[in-house]
Amino acid sequence: MEIRLTGQCLAQLPETDWARPDVTAIYAGFNHLTALPPWFTRLPDLRILQLNHNLLPGSLAGLEHLVALRELNLSSNPLRSFPGAIARLPRLENLRLAQTGLRELSADFRCGRLTRLALGRNEIAVLPDELFAGPARLRFLDLSQNRLSSLPLRLEGLDNVQELDFSYNRLESLPATIGGLQQLEVLHLQGNRLSTLPVSFGRLRRLRRLYLHENRLTALPESFGGLAALEELDASHNALHSLPRTIGGWKAMRRLVLSENELSSLPADFCRLSALQHCHLSRNNLSDLPFDGSKECLPVLQDLVLTGNVFPANWKFPAPYRKAVLQQY
Repeated sequence: MEIRLTGQCLAQLPETDWARPDVTAIYAGFNHLTALPPWFTRLPDLRILQLNHNLLPGSLAGLEHLVALRELNLSSNPLRSFPGAIARLPRLENLRLAQTGLRELSADFRCGRLTRLALGRNEIAVLPDELFAGPARLRFLDLSQNRLSSLPLRLEGLDNVQELDFSYNRLESLPATIGGLQQLEVLHLQGNRLSTLPVSFGRLRRLRRLYLHENRLTALPESFGGLAALEELDASHNALHSLPRTIGGWKAMRRLVLSENELSSLPADFCRLSALQHCHLSRNNLSDLPFDGSKECLPVLQDLVLTGNVFPANWKFPAPYRKAVLQQY
């Protein structure tokens, strides 16, 4: 049985006919709830509890009794502190605590059985050293828009993660252990303070989308050429002076955004980006583009944005670039 009470302006959930042992899901987001009702403790089969956008505090008495709970959404509540009872939910797989005013996580909290964890838009400045230590099932982790300046060195608990979002924090560096996340496909690092990236990045063989814009990067490691599965890279709004000579290894690259950098040239291997369709190079210092004379140079390029560079007025663009939709000046 499912109970659906979303957006009813409820200040409390009366017991009435809802306190039944066969209730498996409660959807009561966008209300005015300030506490869990006592009858929640008599729901042995409750698997889904959606209480987002309410007025719930961090002390959620009775939550630990929901031992069958798989999915818990407490986002957009004024929790302020991490509900300790969450660590005692043995079957929890999906936990959402975004925009709850959290400043720290419980020291004994582990990802454990979680496959999805959303902690974005909080005030978390430090993660427990052991948060990602040991085996875990996590596939998706969102810690965007917090106050993190570093990540734990031990990341083995993220071995199965497919998408990570650390965007818009205060990260100045990344641990080398990030290169061990062999299942990672999508990585959000935009809006931080990164000036360098670890060489181990080149080991992320399954990485498909990488967002690095709005950082302080001056170069990318040569090991980036090993990112053969990479389809989309946004490294705009940095201070890149050059690109790795190995970028010919980007066999899957379809969208490349490098606007607002300090590039004065592109490596010869740029012509080997056989899957590239969309390329943004505006507001750099480019005065020339590489061309190896081959008919296989950039065969599927569709649009190329070059505004704000320093190409000579009488300079002729090589054929592979002319066939794209050019925006030069």
